Amino acid sequence: MKYYYRISILLYIGLLFSRDTAYPLENGQRQMGVFQPRIYGMNNNLEISTHPLLFFIKPNIKLKKFYREINGFGLASRYSFDYPTLLLRILQKDGIGGLLSNPNDVGKIPHLLVLQGELLTTKIFTQYSVTAKLGMSTCLGCELDPRHLIDYDLAYPRMALYHHGIGANMGLDLDYIFSEKISLKADGDLLFLPEEHTFIEHKFLIHYVLSSNYTLSGGYKFSYGYYPFNEKEGLWNLFPLLDLSWQWKK
Repeated sequence: MKYYYRISILLYIGLLFSRDTAYPLENGQRQMGVFQPRIYGMNNNLEISTHPLLFFIKPNIKLKKFYREINGFGLASRYSFDYPTLLLRILQKDGIGGLLSNPNDVGKIPHLLVLQGELLTTKIFTQYSVTAKLGMSTCLGCELDPRHLIDYDLAYPRMALYHHGIGANMGLDLDYIFSEKISLKADGDLLFLPEEHTFIEHKFLIHYVLSSNYTLSGGYKFSYGYYPFNEKEGLWNLFPLLDLSWQWKK
């Protein structure tokens, strides 16, 4: 069981450090972390990101477009593409590393194409900012046998999309500047899937600026949900988070 928890964290830890704000990086600015995706600030208020460590076994890309401010609220949309088939087939192999059901029993992992669209709005105050987000996800060709799903925290709400084919999310983020070197981030997210209870996730991070280029982040991730192995009552869990990120100008 502990092995499944570790796999859940490793597969989705990059998502736990997502940069949820309507405002993109400035043109030419770059940002990356040990676990975080690489983010590119582009012309015309565009931001592109991808997770380079996973890209060759789990192709992924995310695009954010900032539109304008209305009464002090910044408005943006974000779109992502994800192809998890290669990674899932690796996890389906026999022997060490094989976590999913044998293809002889339930069939080979099909081609899965996950698309997500989100709307984001951010209000900036003197020392803090608040961001609200609302999104929809769809999975093309997703008829994954539920016996393939890793039914534990963090992984299951995202993998279950491969079975249900559609999902939704909404959340609220608070970013607070405590001092010149210290900033705080707290968020709350709700994940919705057909025929499933609502999944609740919350994150708290402390960012400490080591230099003009490097930032150390630490905190925790809280999750609560109903899983196939424990359908009658909800289960909560707490995961530690630690990452080092760096930024530079092109």
